[in-house]
Amino acid sequence: MKIPFYPNIGDGTHCFQAALKMALAKLLPDQEFSYEYLDKISGKGEGQWTWPTQAMLWMMDLGLTVRLIEEFDYRAFVKSGLKYLIRRYGKEVAAAQANHSDIEKERKIAAKFVELAPIEYRIPDFEDIERMISDGGIVLVNLNSAALHGLPGYSGHFVVICDLTSENVILHDPGIPPYPEHRVKRSVFERAWGYPRERDRNLMCISLK
Repeated sequence: MKIPFYPNIGDGTHCFQAALKMALAKLLPDQEFSYEYLDKISGKGEGQWTWPTQAMLWMMDLGLTVRLIEEFDYRAFVKSGLKYLIRRYGKEVAAAQANHSDIEKERKIAAKFVELAPIEYRIPDFEDIERMISDGGIVLVNLNSAALHGLPGYSGHFVVICDLTSENVILHDPGIPPYPEHRVKRSVFERAWGYPRERDRNLMCISLK
């Protein structure tokens, strides 16, 4: 699938907006969505990472079909906030999210999101990706950018999956630095996708109705 590429911009915290811009450019080529507009509809805070929940509600209102596959318990997050993140992911990932996002704001958005969003509570796999791409969907995943590039630590990061081969995942990585049509070994992608554990994989698919 030939998907337009857009890079991360500014302070490097616009990977979700870049990934969303790619998906919208493919699905709605007659419409233009600026980074500033995507910041607004996704509720991005200055210098902060973006949770996809508010943007997913916006896409549903726009008439797009959105699917989310992950085991993240949004109701538990609404109830316990950071404490749930620590239980779910451990201190490293929870601390990174606390330092780079507004947890209390995200809890309020999640309270609405969980009542409306089409969430499939299971671990996604490569077959899901293959099937969704075959059906014309645009697949976004949030992974550990550090692990993707062979570095220590954790940095949450959105990429767009363009294709799969028997050995590689071909993805648009908005960066920084940007890597359009970046080929990554499946084993490397799996470590970054399922971080810190396999059960922490997530998958968002955006498609036309």
